Amino acid sequence: MSVKVKADAGLPTGWEVRHSNSKNLPYFFNASSKESRWETPEGTDVEKLKVYVAQNTRKPEGKIRAAHLLVKHRESRRPSSWKEHNITRTKEEAIEILKRHEARIRLGEVSLGDLAQTESDCSSAKKHGDL
Repeated sequence: MSVKVKADAGLPTGWEVRHSNSKNLPYFFNASSKESRWETPEGTDVEKLKVYVAQNTRKPEGKIRAAHLLVKHRESRRPSSWKEHNITRTKEEAIEILKRHEARIRLGEVSLGDLAQTESDCSSAKKHGDL
């Protein structure tokens, strides 16, 4: 999907700048020939295009990241992990472990990412729990 951007961008007649949502980059589209390309079309005023892109390209509003720390129990869908082949703890034991981890994080003793790296049963542990 793309968002069409209009204005004088220094492009040859028929060409316009569009924005690729999937790559978060501008690209060039010729409506009459239906051609799209990443490279600037021949005859583009590059200086004018630079100014246009700087003034009209969407700025990211920020990124949202998520991380977690997973403690599995014997009733988990798959009661094994990278650090423990056969998980035998009860659900109640897993909850108690999580509560202790939460307390340490809230007290500032350790970060979620550092704790996830050693204590999480998820493979995201190697990325500090980053999803």
